[in-house]
Amino acid sequence: MSVVALVTPAGAEPAQVGVSTTYQINARHDGSVVDSGVGAPPLSQKWSRDLGGSVSYPIVAGGRVFATAVAPDGNGTVLYAVNAATGKNAWAPVALSGGYPWSALAYGGGRLYAQNSDGVLTAFNPATGATIWTVALPGQYAFTSAPTFAGGVVYTGGAGSGGTLYAVNAVSGAVLWTQSVENGDESSPAVTAKGVYVSYACEQTYAFDPTSGDPIWHHDTDCEGGGGRTPVLADGGVWVRDVAGMAPSVLKAGTGQVRSTYDATGSSPAPAFDGRQGYFVDDGVLQERYSPTLATRWTFEGDGQISTAPIVVNGYVYVGSRTGELWALNGATGQSVWSTDVGAPIADPDEQNVSQPLTGLGAGGGLVVVPATNLLVAYGH
Repeated sequence: MSVVALVTPAGAEPAQVGVSTTYQINARHDGSVVDSGVGAPPLSQKWSRDLGGSVSYPIVAGGRVFATAVAPDGNGTVLYAVNAATGKNAWAPVALSGGYPWSALAYGGGRLYAQNSDGVLTAFNPATGATIWTVALPGQYAFTSAPTFAGGVVYTGGAGSGGTLYAVNAVSGAVLWTQSVENGDESSPAVTAKGVYVSYACEQTYAFDPTSGDPIWHHDTDCEGGGGRTPVLADGGVWVRDVAGMAPSVLKAGTGQVRSTYDATGSSPAPAFDGRQGYFVDDGVLQERYSPTLATRWTFEGDGQISTAPIVVNGYVYVGSRTGELWALNGATGQSVWSTDVGAPIADPDEQNVSQPLTGLGAGGGLVVVPATNLLVAYGH
């Protein structure tokens, strides 16, 4: 079957090519990547690793797959670097410690960045595992927001006493600027050259200048609280979801004004986009909706237990299920073109707790990579 979306679709930002660098593939968190090495499904299993604990979303870059997993004794997490071709360790696992079994990764500028639940952010040489720098982020004690690399800076959030957004020099580890936000939980910054966007409970959503940290806008509502959700930047909008029960909104990226709302619950994972084609999972079912009208053009029920945030690879949508099934669908038609049992349940991305790392699918370097409970499984041609 031919790939339907290798040309740039309407409304698309430049696609990320051949790597996954943070949660939901890229700094926009739109879940979309072009990788000619993956090719059209069906795919075959290349390797499977049991990492001994619940596995994070993968970073796929530089011929390696990086992920963290809950430590065998439950104390903190362990960072793994896996050879993308063989599935064997590229370098020895590294304990990340931390008060909770949560951690998250980002990649860029020739470095791998790992953050634990205590706010210790470390840059590693991705080829050797050598530590380049380590910084304890100041002023907060609870960290649940996955870091994002963009333009030589690592952006992340922290909570505990109010909330703080951090911009960290990716070369030195120096904190460049901080900004106060409403509670700072569970919102991986979405970043473009024009803004850094984060969103917390009650849709308290912010845009800051990436270089100076100056506020651009604040979508302020009449409540606030703990928790947050990672925003998605797509089709000129900031797509936000709410842990406190407000209707998910699309905010204008330039002004923060509400452009529209869309159907989803607070527990729905982040949507993915291929231009104006949006892919949404809600109540175990995948739907395609076309922006800006958000009309549903097709629905895929699978086994009714679809759990993952979708990703889009070369116009094919990949989603996984709590039963351990992985599907690839034609993004234009919704036709299922391939499925496989990965060997273990594929967990929902838990954006509420710190009992395990944030999980999700990844792709790059000719692979689609799936965390499934304790397994890290790679598929390709």
